[in-house]
Amino acid sequence: MKLVVNASLGKAQLQRRLAELVGDQAIWVDEPEAAIGPLVQADGLICPDHFIPKVVQTLRTGAPNLRWIQLTTAGYDHIKRHGAPKNVTVCNAGEAYAPAVATHAVALLLAVQRRIPNALAGQARREWRREFSSQVAVPASSTVAVIGFGPIGREVGRLLRGFGAHVVAVTRRGRLDPEADEVQPVTNLPGVLARADAIVIAASYDESTHHLIGAREFALCQPNAVLVNIARGGIVDPHALKSALRDGRIAGAGIDVTDPEPLPADDPLWDAPNLIITPHYAGACGPLAGERLADLVNDNLRRFMKGETLKHVVHLSDGTPQ
Repeated sequence: MKLVVNASLGKAQLQRRLAELVGDQAIWVDEPEAAIGPLVQADGLICPDHFIPKVVQTLRTGAPNLRWIQLTTAGYDHIKRHGAPKNVTVCNAGEAYAPAVATHAVALLLAVQRRIPNALAGQARREWRREFSSQVAVPASSTVAVIGFGPIGREVGRLLRGFGAHVVAVTRRGRLDPEADEVQPVTNLPGVLARADAIVIAASYDESTHHLIGAREFALCQPNAVLVNIARGGIVDPHALKSALRDGRIAGAGIDVTDPEPLPADDPLWDAPNLIITPHYAGACGPLAGERLADLVNDNLRRFMKGETLKHVVHLSDGTPQ
C-alpha cells in the first residue's frame, strides 16, 4: 500500500494516523512536482483539490496503480473540471468541515442581519448612533434558502432551524431531506429567491453554478434579503453583487469567498455597503478541524485497504457527493 500525501491542515494528525496504518509507505510531498515520481507506484493520493491541476497529466498517464484519490477539501471543482481516470475512486472531505463552515455562515448571516458593520463603524468613530436599528432582523420566523444541501448545507439548515427559521433546501433534484422544512429543485430557484429573507450558498462550483446568482436573480430578491456565500466566489457574479448592495436591491451580504480570490486591494467590492468579507477561513476551527479530517481520512484508508465501500465518494459526472 503506497500513498502520496500533501496536506497542511491537520498535517500532524494525518502523519500520526498514516504512520500507524502504512508506516513509511506514505510519501509526503510539499509541492506537486515532488509527487510525480512517487505517483508511478502509488495506490492512493491524499491531497487538497487545488493540488490536482498540477499533477493531472501524471494521473492520466503516469500512475498505473492508482485506485483512490482522497481530497482533504470539501470542494472538488478542480478534479471535476479535469476529471480522473475511470478506475480511480474520488472522495472528498465529507462532513469534516461542516460544523466550522456552517457556524461561520450563520455568524455572517447574524452579523449582517443585526447590522454589526454599522455598529462597528460607529464604534470606530466613537459615535453612539443607532438610526439603523429599524432595519435589523433575526432568523426567527424568516424563510432561509440554502442553495446546496450537502454536509455543510445540512448543518446550516440544522442550525438555522434552531433559530426558528423556515429552511428551504435548493438542490439539483429536490429530494426530501430531514434537515429542511422544504426542498425545491434548482429549477425552482427564481420562486424561492422571491420569498427568501436570507440566501445561504453552500453549493459545489462548476459550469452549472457559475454566476448562479447574478443581476437577474438579485432583481427577484426582496429588498430585506441577506446573502451569505461560504462556497465558491464564482457562484455569485461579483459585479451584480456590488450593484445589488449599492442600489439597495438586497439588505446586505456576508462572503467568505470572492471572485477573484484573493480579492485585489483596489477591487470596488471592498467598499460596498453592509458587506462583510472574510478571507476564506470558514473551515478553520483550531485542532478540531485537523482531528475531524484525520478521522475521515483514516476511516476511508482502512476501508480502501480492506476493499470495503468508501465514504464520501464524488461522482464527477454530476458532482454529487455520496
